[in-house]
Amino acid sequence: MLDAVHADLMRATPAMPAPRTIAASTLLEAALPESAPGGAIAQAAPLFYWRQNPNYSAANMGATFMAGYGYVEFAGPKDALFHAPNIRVGLLVLGPGLHYPLHAHPAEEIYHPLTDGSSWRRGDEDWRIVPALHAIHHPSMIPHETKAPVSTLLSLYCWRGHTTTEARLIA
Repeated sequence: MLDAVHADLMRATPAMPAPRTIAASTLLEAALPESAPGGAIAQAAPLFYWRQNPNYSAANMGATFMAGYGYVEFAGPKDALFHAPNIRVGLLVLGPGLHYPLHAHPAEEIYHPLTDGSSWRRGDEDWRIVPALHAIHHPSMIPHETKAPVSTLLSLYCWRGHTTTEARLIA
C-alpha cells in the first residue's frame, strides 16, 4: 500500500481552498507533539480548511461531539490543500472525553496517532490503547470506533481506494 500511496501523493496538484476554522480547530495547538511533526503542523495550520463529515450533525452525534471533532485534509478529492482523487491524507482531532462511535466507509484506512492515550476498536475486537506513532489499519467497510478518554487525540490518517464516500454510522 505504501508504494501506491506515495505514487498518489506524487500526482497530487495544488488546490488550496481558502482557510476555514471550526470549533474543534482550536484544539489543535494544545495537542501538537513537541517533536518535529508538531512544528511543521503548527506552521501550516493557518492554511487549513477544517471540515466535518456531512453525515454527522448535532442531531445524530450531539453538540459536544460536533464541537470537539474535525479534520483537515492535506491531499484528497475535495477541499484539500492538494487535489488527489484516489487518496485522502489528513489530521483528525477528537477532543478529550469524546467517543467517535462505530462507523464504516469503503476506503481502506490507516491511522497514526500523534498523541498518546487514545483507545481504538474494530469489528468485534476488544478496545486497545494505541501509543503515539503506532499504526492502526482498518480494511474497507470494517466497523471501527475511537475514544479520546483524557486528552485530545490528534492522528494522521490515510484513506486509499474509494475516497469519495464519507463514513456512515453503524446503528
